Amino acid sequence: MADIIIEKAPVLKKMAAKKLQDAGMAREDAGTVADILVYADLRGVHSHGVLRVEHYAKRIRSGGINLAMKLKLKMLKPNIGLLDAQGGMGHNAAKFAMGEAIKIAAKRGIALVGVKNASHCGALAYYAQMAIDAKMMGMACVNTDSCMAPFGGRKAFFGTNPFAFGFPAKKDAILLDMATSEVAFGKVLHAREKNMTIPDTWGVDAEGHKCTDPHKVVSVVPFGGAKGNGVAVMVEALTGLMIGGVFGPHLVTMYGQYEKRRNISNFFFVVDPKVFGAKPSYLATAQKMIDELHAQEPAPGFEKVFIPGEIEYNTMKRYAKEGIPVPKGVYEFLAEKN
Repeated sequence: MADIIIEKAPVLKKMAAKKLQDAGMAREDAGTVADILVYADLRGVHSHGVLRVEHYAKRIRSGGINLAMKLKLKMLKPNIGLLDAQGGMGHNAAKFAMGEAIKIAAKRGIALVGVKNASHCGALAYYAQMAIDAKMMGMACVNTDSCMAPFGGRKAFFGTNPFAFGFPAKKDAILLDMATSEVAFGKVLHAREKNMTIPDTWGVDAEGHKCTDPHKVVSVVPFGGAKGNGVAVMVEALTGLMIGGVFGPHLVTMYGQYEKRRNISNFFFVVDPKVFGAKPSYLATAQKMIDELHAQEPAPGFEKVFIPGEIEYNTMKRYAKEGIPVPKGVYEFLAEKN
């Protein structure tokens, strides 16, 4: 564990926010980004945590992120809105957009908010959790630049095109956050940072062969073969095709082209389930389903039947108490003075 530093979440947030402020971000905006990054680290999704700060700082300093973004939602219909992020930080745009969608759904029962011209927005679970906290169903999607070979293809075309889904219950909640690739490319980057081998199901090398060396991976692959590829197409349609007009190979790349503003699109969908008037309350019914799932007899080799997001929630409780493990190189970057 010599290459790992354990740090408490509040301290890590301050370190990440300070580093982003040093790069030019306003204090409040940097604090929002840091909160979302540390949320991912708390859940054990380190590929979307403070590991990303160095990249964001580099893109900011290179001119690829607009620090003067004005957050104003354009209402297209009574319950449909569009936010032009103007090349600004994706985390700030996404949090604002989901917040507005929740407000609209509270009045009208359902809301759809799209975001165009954004940059990387981090872990989508954060935004689905916002809906859960409001006792609503929330869904978030985002398209990303090419890094995933389509099913049957050799070279990257789609991004990992992740989506998140959240649904509240009386005590617990369902929170699914997943890439349409076997893994998010950030997990390959995390493996590179820690110099660890990876399963040969994660990605392929330049010739399209499976490999276990994260440094040789040039494309990840869809989960479940053709099924995962189909979901990736769906996410692309909901974001790049419907909201932004730019897809896969035409997006500004995350690594490289640092001076250019990215043109990522988000899709946020929120429903207030109580509009359906379910009796008993949908919260009670959701909790009943969760409790019955937990009561299922586990198959050989399994501890129990989990609901989506439960393992990450347990990790969050542990890390909040014990501290978050951070690779030494990442920690040293956050700690160094400019």
